[in-house]
Amino acid sequence: MNFDHAHKRARDAGEQAASLRDWDQRYEQLSPGRFEGEVDELRVGPVQVFAERANQTVMQAGRVCANRVSVALVRGATSPSWFSGHRLQGEQFIGVSAQGDFDLVAGADMQILAVAVDLPFLRELVAQVEGPDAELPPVPLLLTPPGAICAEYARLLHAALGLPQGVEGDALHPAARRMLALSLCDALLACLRAGEAVGALPASAASRRRIVARARQHMQAHAHEVIAVPDLCQAIGTSRRALQYAFEEVMQISPVTYLRAMRLNQVRSELRQNRAAPVGDVAARWGFWHPSRFANDYRALFGELPSATRSAAASA
Repeated sequence: MNFDHAHKRARDAGEQAASLRDWDQRYEQLSPGRFEGEVDELRVGPVQVFAERANQTVMQAGRVCANRVSVALVRGATSPSWFSGHRLQGEQFIGVSAQGDFDLVAGADMQILAVAVDLPFLRELVAQVEGPDAELPPVPLLLTPPGAICAEYARLLHAALGLPQGVEGDALHPAARRMLALSLCDALLACLRAGEAVGALPASAASRRRIVARARQHMQAHAHEVIAVPDLCQAIGTSRRALQYAFEEVMQISPVTYLRAMRLNQVRSELRQNRAAPVGDVAARWGFWHPSRFANDYRALFGELPSATRSAAASA
């Protein structure tokens, strides 16, 4: 059973998204200021455990890779956070399976502690323990668990992530590796069984989440084009007021502010990857036609000028 550990620090939301293996996801920084994030990840055979944190509010969207399931404990955010339309409060578990996409507005300083497991291995474990006809517990989007379950889950995951600091992977006996993997799987199953599933979204909240999802899809598909709010409303079939209310509730920002942040994140990503293209050309491709206003907006969101981003990428 393979055993490896990686600890990565990031100065960019996109860089942090790419540092987590086996997840197809996209991050966008929403709150203003320099980004500082880190991911601590451990792989033990078919089990992945990781801890993630960032000092800025980040929009996370994507999915876990096929044939995997994950349960994450989220806590500690200093600004409003949402998962698939549900407001996150205190300590809660979120569930992610390969059957669908997820969207998480992770507030600044949110701590994410998660276990992800290959489904065949988890099904085999359940069959061995509970009998060949036993089935996996369902994976609800959101669970409100007892405090003792949260504490035990956090303790186990922190212990697992702390292990490589004193034990080299090759020095950990294969039997110990298997027991660690089984313990992490047991913890994930205990969360699914003990947590109280949060009910479906009210109709109004579900409607607003759908509006935001459709608007984001349209914005991303037409990011290089001029998108005015009336055009966006017509494209997704909603009113200006409904669009405004939906974004303010789900994203905590206006649709215009989100569109600007999305484009600025795209510019930042391209500046980090394509160091040959002039900054002005990259900005223009993403709809920023006023150079000085673009530079001010960029610095307001990321805490540095575009030229500093390029210099840092070149140094790296």
